[in-house]
Amino acid sequence: MQEFISILKYILQSNVINFILMLIVLAWCVKKLNLNKSFDESVLAVENGIKKSDSEKNNAKKNLDKAKSLIDKLPEDITKLKKSAQEKGEIFKSEIEDNAQKSILGLEKNINRTIEVEEKKISNVMTDKTIAASIELSGIQIQKLLKENPDLHNKFIMDSLDELDKVNL
Repeated sequence: MQEFISILKYILQSNVINFILMLIVLAWCVKKLNLNKSFDESVLAVENGIKKSDSEKNNAKKNLDKAKSLIDKLPEDITKLKKSAQEKGEIFKSEIEDNAQKSILGLEKNINRTIEVEEKKISNVMTDKTIAASIELSGIQIQKLLKENPDLHNKFIMDSLDELDKVNL
């Protein structure tokens, strides 16, 4: 019996036996706690994460390539926009010039019409003043002639009466 106790003591103190016992206990825990399934799920989750990461990486590369192509086209697009803006500017400029020219012509016509009307008004005023001055001068001249030659006064009266008689006919 002593020998059995010494073998048992040797076995318990031996590292190999302790290691084997630890593995047996660990295997029993894994089986009892269903850790295999948990490990498989963890591995599957990591694999899915890696696949998802690869997918996102590919999408990011595609987006990057699209962005690079857009950036590469950017100077060309800017040039097109500048050219378009210049063309539109030229069109607006010519339209503004045409409208300004039409406005100027309209203003010139209105000015010319106004000048003609004012000239006619001034001409009428001058004509009226000239007629008034002529009548006044004629009256002064006739009075002067009548003062110088009183016989002319009688002659004018007779001529006027003769003219009135002709009208009454």
